[in-house]
Amino acid sequence: MTVADLGLFFPPGSHVVALPNWENPRLYLPARGPLRSWRQSSFYPAFRPGARLYRLSLRLGAAAGLAETRTVLSSDWPLRRFTQEMLPQLASAAILIGTSGPAQGITVQLRDEKTQVLGYLKYAHKDAALRRLRHEYHILSNLPAGIGPEPLKFGPFGNGEALLKSALPGELLSAALPPPKALLSLLNSYVVLPPVPLKDHPWVRRVRELETPELDAWLEPLADKSWPVAVQHGDFVPWNLLKESDGTLRAVDWEYATLEGFPYLDLAYYVLHTSALIHRRSPLEAASRALECLSRLSSFALNTREAQALICLAAFDAYRKSSEDGQPPDNGLQVWRRAIWGGTACSA
Repeated sequence: MTVADLGLFFPPGSHVVALPNWENPRLYLPARGPLRSWRQSSFYPAFRPGARLYRLSLRLGAAAGLAETRTVLSSDWPLRRFTQEMLPQLASAAILIGTSGPAQGITVQLRDEKTQVLGYLKYAHKDAALRRLRHEYHILSNLPAGIGPEPLKFGPFGNGEALLKSALPGELLSAALPPPKALLSLLNSYVVLPPVPLKDHPWVRRVRELETPELDAWLEPLADKSWPVAVQHGDFVPWNLLKESDGTLRAVDWEYATLEGFPYLDLAYYVLHTSALIHRRSPLEAASRALECLSRLSSFALNTREAQALICLAAFDAYRKSSEDGQPPDNGLQVWRRAIWGGTACSA
């Protein structure tokens, strides 16, 4: 993103800081004094201990005015025009650049003059990112009340499109394993229809259309039960979950969601991807951890074969969605996922 591009998000003449630096920017924020820089730099993502220490050093440098600033040269503030009707209190923004790849997008945290978070804007201009953004707007517009943020506006913005969403209260969930009990309560709240036979489940009918040979082997252990229909988040990980002061959890970033999904896939995904991306576990170790988590939950009443099948399906579902985004088979995380559903990990 060039300084000219930043004119979409910052007022004319703004002095902007890039973290960690201008050569490898992940977060852009306005240089508006120590306290505001400190608060807005909290949007910089970090979950592993080393990453949190690194983020702390970046935030301290930004608050102390040590980071390089550049000036936005523009004659307008498109972000204000886009948000004016819904969020007239907008005073500043911090811009987080998404993970590089075909579906890379931009998330903008919107704050008022007192630096209180007002909402979030997601912006996309790449084809895969636009498809995901439009899908998220559809999902948020049809979610049961109270499950996700409220979509406030969707439409053209810059060279792409933008989705304006309400802010949910809370702090990001810890990435510790096993997951907290509140996570299970949240997933139980996603159930939207009573159990149906496997062959009649809408999610199963859709995936069978893919004609993937492995699917029959994974679905067979699930065939003797009926399964509820549940909203499936699709990217259910700690950095997409917020914990309120009373312990209530809410999920954000719904671009991979399914309104009629299969139960327990989100939990398997959570353990697998937290193990991979935060704890750096091998596919076999992650699958073993997921199996332990799914099997010990008496409320789920899952036997070992059913839990293994769900782990395979969760890994395959994530692999398939990333492939749709344009991620190549030799992408590191794709290789890792394939080792789950295509190797020995699911039968360990």
